[in-house]
Amino acid sequence: MRSRILLSIAFALFLSIAFASGNAAMSVRAERDTDRDRLSVVQKIYVSDMGSADEADRFRLLLEEQLTKRGFTIVDSADRADAILSGALSVRVFDKKSEARAFVRLTTHNGESIWARDFGNRIFVNPFHRAEPVKRRAEDIAKRLREDWKKSGGK
Repeated sequence: MRSRILLSIAFALFLSIAFASGNAAMSVRAERDTDRDRLSVVQKIYVSDMGSADEADRFRLLLEEQLTKRGFTIVDSADRADAILSGALSVRVFDKKSEARAFVRLTTHNGESIWARDFGNRIFVNPFHRAEPVKRRAEDIAKRLREDWKKSGGK
């Protein structure tokens, strides 16, 4: 009798833990879906500050150009945008090459994050694609943002 009661209590405890963790997973999933929903309506982007590196202003212009090529509309003020893209660029120069890394975040006007990614050197780089690292980073960001936008249901 006593073992049956203990077994019932253990089973009830197991169910309550499983239910609680299931709700947590559903709330995380809902949060991701909300971000996807927000990303799918983004068409007009204001490209904000991209850090204080020497190449940051040039990177911002290259990023605007690449986003335009990928079908987004670039606007000249945050007030006119659906979302704001900001980030930081880091450029390292070595003897015979240079590397560029960028972290970008797409946010609402309230500062809520919609999309964020870190872009660094890839293991495999197309040897026929001769774009220098800062330009290549801008291309990578625009391409990935468009891909994720399409996956989110953007039209």
